[in-house]
Amino acid sequence: MTRSEFLGIRITLGTLAFGALIAQLIVVPRTAAGLAEKYPQVAHLESPYLVAVTVALVGFEAALLAGWMLVTGTCAESASVGRVRWWANGMTASLGVTALVLAGVFLHAGWVENVGGPPMLFGLVACLAVLPVALMLRRWALRSVSWRVERPSCVQRSRNGL
Repeated sequence: MTRSEFLGIRITLGTLAFGALIAQLIVVPRTAAGLAEKYPQVAHLESPYLVAVTVALVGFEAALLAGWMLVTGTCAESASVGRVRWWANGMTASLGVTALVLAGVFLHAGWVENVGGPPMLFGLVACLAVLPVALMLRRWALRSVSWRVERPSCVQRSRNGL
C-alpha cells in the first residue's frame, strides 16, 4: 500500500471512532430515553439495553484503536510481528465481544421480551456475521505484516512510486 492509502485508512478509522463516540455519548442515551417515554410497557429495558449498547460501542472503539495500531505497525520500520499479532488478536476479540453483546440484546428483545419483530432476527444474523469477518480481518492484518517484512516499508514504496 502507498502512503496515501494508509492515510485514507487512518482517516476512515478516525471518522468511525468519532462517530462511535458521538453515538455513545449523545445519540444512544437520547434515543433510549425517548423510546422509554414513548413505550412505557418496555421502559424497564432502557437501562440494561443502554449499558449493553455502551459496552458494545466501547468494544467497537477498542477494535478501531487496534486497527489504527495495526495500520501504524504495518507501516512502521520497527514493526515486530509479535506486536502486530497482539493488536490483530485484540481487534478480533473486541469485534467478537461487540458482536456477542449486541447479539444478546437482539436475542433477548426478540425472543424473551417479544418486541421488535423481524428486525431483531436481522440484527442477530448481522451480529453473528461479524464474527467470521473479524477472523478474516485478523488474517489480512497478519498477512500484510509478513508481506511488509519481505518488502520495503510503505513510506519507501510510496517514494519509489510502487
